[in-house]
Amino acid sequence: MSSWLLLSVAFVGFGFAFYLKRKPDPRYVFLEQTSQRKSKELSALDIEGLTKSNLLQRITSTWNVISASLGKFPVPKIVLFLMLINGVAFFVNQRWLSFPQTEINIAATLLALFFGTRFLIDRRRKAFDTDFPDALNILMSAVTAGESINAAFAYVSKVSDNDVGREFKDISDRMRLGESTQAIFDRSCKRFPYPPFLFFVITIRANMERGGQLKSVLGKLIRVLVEARNLEKKKMAMTSEARISAKIVGAIPFCFMLLLNLINPKDLEFVLFHPDGRWILYYLLISEGTGMFIVWWLVRSIR
Repeated sequence: MSSWLLLSVAFVGFGFAFYLKRKPDPRYVFLEQTSQRKSKELSALDIEGLTKSNLLQRITSTWNVISASLGKFPVPKIVLFLMLINGVAFFVNQRWLSFPQTEINIAATLLALFFGTRFLIDRRRKAFDTDFPDALNILMSAVTAGESINAAFAYVSKVSDNDVGREFKDISDRMRLGESTQAIFDRSCKRFPYPPFLFFVITIRANMERGGQLKSVLGKLIRVLVEARNLEKKKMAMTSEARISAKIVGAIPFCFMLLLNLINPKDLEFVLFHPDGRWILYYLLISEGTGMFIVWWLVRSIR
């Protein structure tokens, strides 16, 4: 009964977290509106193919992001990570919890996959938000100097040793080989499914198809991205005290349990193994999880 209660709480948390992730980010409303205006004006571009996708395509896009974050041999790394998590769950359960082992392993695997996926996606997104404006600055400088689009992409790839620079190198190489721009940018958008990159692709393709003032559009995009990055840094600085306080408060019960194990192990055994003491353990886990989730949600809701 207790293990099913823990699994139910975990699944409810997953569902609520995914519901929150579906909310649009107000920082990119400008980019989305501009993309919609350009899609009406430039009917020659398949913009819907860049932005719309079904469930299978979204899963594939998520896997592309995860594999790119892990680098070489992503599947063996994931398998080793899950084996480590299940080993730790087995040790903790046998040492302190004494829950049904199969259900503990299932819950630990689901939690590890969820938080591991979110960690990899967020880390790649933060790296993109940091590197992309700098890459656009270099690209705009090359275009202003009279370089072609292909040469500008190649120049950025030479001076930028990061994921964005390597992606620009791939774009430049495929353009040099004569591959169609639609196929090239479709592939790039799957690896970087972010609104700023989609708007950048739309701008580049519109310039290549119809011409236009690429420098001014890139300048506006760079300004928006830099402002969004500064706003994110300001938000993290303003909420740092609250986040650290929440982590300290969340760690106090577990530190107290470790101290209790050294001072009076019988009291800890009552909480962990006695049927009446288990309710204290359930209250501790549920209240700590709920509190940390509320703090996480409040921090993410600040725009």
